[in-house]
Amino acid sequence: MELKWNCCKLMLLLALCASQVDCRRRLKVGRRQNPQSSHHNVRNELKSLAIKHKINGTTTERVTTKNSTSSGARLGNAFNTEYYLPVTIGTPPQKFILLIDTGSSNLWVPSSKCPATVKSCVSHNQYDSKSSSSYVANGTAFTIEYASSSQGGVALSGFLSQDTVTIADFAIQNQVFAEITDEPEASFLSSPFDGMFGLGYASISIGGVTPPFYNLVAQGLIKHPVFSIYLNRNGTSATDGGELILGGIDSTLFTGCLTYVPVSQQGYWQFTMSSALLAGQNFCTKCQAILDVGTSLIVAPAAAVTKINQILNVLNPTDTSGVFLVNCSMISSLPTMFLTIARNDFPLQPSDYILKYGETCVSSFTSLAGSDLWILGEVFMGAYYTVYDLGYNQIGLAKALH
Repeated sequence: MELKWNCCKLMLLLALCASQVDCRRRLKVGRRQNPQSSHHNVRNELKSLAIKHKINGTTTERVTTKNSTSSGARLGNAFNTEYYLPVTIGTPPQKFILLIDTGSSNLWVPSSKCPATVKSCVSHNQYDSKSSSSYVANGTAFTIEYASSSQGGVALSGFLSQDTVTIADFAIQNQVFAEITDEPEASFLSSPFDGMFGLGYASISIGGVTPPFYNLVAQGLIKHPVFSIYLNRNGTSATDGGELILGGIDSTLFTGCLTYVPVSQQGYWQFTMSSALLAGQNFCTKCQAILDVGTSLIVAPAAAVTKINQILNVLNPTDTSGVFLVNCSMISSLPTMFLTIARNDFPLQPSDYILKYGETCVSSFTSLAGSDLWILGEVFMGAYYTVYDLGYNQIGLAKALH
């Protein structure tokens, strides 16, 4: 009965989209060569993840869907670990490559006021307010801090500004964003993206800034407060990393019907996961999980990761970096993980949850000190098409077509 109702909801949404001109915009995600195409990327990603959760050029082109006059820009993917999109800010437009991130809600880019000593800032595109006729000064201080002072206090800092932000031909007027003047070199120096485009709830937006997606809805640029994400997992490319669909869904990108689960807490895209089974062991009983396109990993409680490492027979179980290696020749013999969400099983094959960097294979399971959440990153989201419904506060999941 539930499956039938989910299918009905899907058909209703598609019918609504078909009745609206320009109901949605589809952004292709590209994949870009990463200067550090190795497992060391994962270490840097863990640092970025700790910052975000406060714990321990690309091209633009129009694309068309089968049942709408959609248009958009292409997203990028760096080694299946980072997915980004082109965005412009200001008048005339200044181009940026932004990491899409469902685990945060702010938009930030490097500032032209960044000191030359901050290499990770000056090595990327920088916003120059003096060059934009639509710029409006704000000046409020903006900081992202680690939860623990032992981790170094302030991680990112700058100030707020206001300007026109354009994504997929949608010009968002008077969007407040952060100009970053200081950021950690280890996390961002070699990153293929300039900044972040947050897609989380407004309640976790730093400084109370209205997130861009909220303004897309409020300004009538999209009809439905829904976006969806499809990720390719076939390596680096600047033009075909996946799609971010603003205002609806694309049924050609998944198979079967969508399974919907209510958002359990509005902040992250958080929900209740019934269980997480690996080799007959359950590591989750009605635990809280979030979808986070800002990370390639699966973050689990430390105790669960220790046991998972034993099952996977990782090569470096005592490594304190949080990056665990596995024998590449053993991948095919590893067990399938089953995540149960809304009474449906969502299996992850070893080929899904093991990241390959040449001859090095890395387990995607890791933990973060101070976090009890399961964070399902791109390892999960590459296997499953995900829908984010801000109107009904629910998440939709279906098997992605590749």
